[in-house]
Amino acid sequence: MHNSKYPISLVCGILLLFWIAILIMGAPFLTPFDPLEQNSSLRLEKPSLTHPLGTDRYGRDVLSRTLHGGRTTLISSVLALSSTLFIGLIVGLVAGMYHRSIIDTILMRVIDVLLAFPFMVLAMVIATLFGTSFIHLLIAVVSVWWISFARLTRSVVLQAKNDTSIAAATVLGAKRYVIMFQELLPKAVGPVLVLATFELGSLILSISALSFLGLGSQPPTPEWGSMLADGRDHFFQAPHILLGPTLFIMLTVLAFNLIGEGLRDWFDPNEITKF
Repeated sequence: MHNSKYPISLVCGILLLFWIAILIMGAPFLTPFDPLEQNSSLRLEKPSLTHPLGTDRYGRDVLSRTLHGGRTTLISSVLALSSTLFIGLIVGLVAGMYHRSIIDTILMRVIDVLLAFPFMVLAMVIATLFGTSFIHLLIAVVSVWWISFARLTRSVVLQAKNDTSIAAATVLGAKRYVIMFQELLPKAVGPVLVLATFELGSLILSISALSFLGLGSQPPTPEWGSMLADGRDHFFQAPHILLGPTLFIMLTVLAFNLIGEGLRDWFDPNEITKF
């Protein structure tokens, strides 16, 4: 039953890689218009052959801004995911290795405290204290997003510590850091990669939401969330402004989720739910 998802996930993976390559490397060549160039004479034009997704209230080409905005959204999401993945793996490995010690207790209490802070509220607090910018957006995301990776890694480590290979390494006198990184870390990679695929879709949504609220990239930098915020005042007059970023967000997140489903079935359909 699970194998039926593999072709869908494989196709989504190939299409997603092609799509990311277009966004990151091909956007400047596929869009003949400057995403920042304003032209009041072209204000709120409907979709046409010249402007396939129309123009916004400043006369800027929506397709150009959508493609360039995708680069901003994806790069910020990947940077945030890489940071949270690294922190979560290290914290989870340490907490699992030193289970029921003072180190494990302190780390888990820190996680409990951070879980008490709603993500959006924390992002707003950081923006209020330090200002709105791309860097502060990443700080807000990384501050709490590593928790799920840490909890999953800790859970996998606790289960793996009962394996005979870990017991043998301990009896042979292997140092704890060797056991952590050579024996336990490889066992956590599969489940964590599955979770990372799902979390990347969630990160795209969250970063877009923060930018929609004005807490991310600032105008005139194109970004999917900020483009939705710019177009909401003209929804009834020119709904095409919202079509590009909305469609691209939906398809990108859907592709990551389908890939995550395939990876989850490929590794262990039960691993991801045990944390």
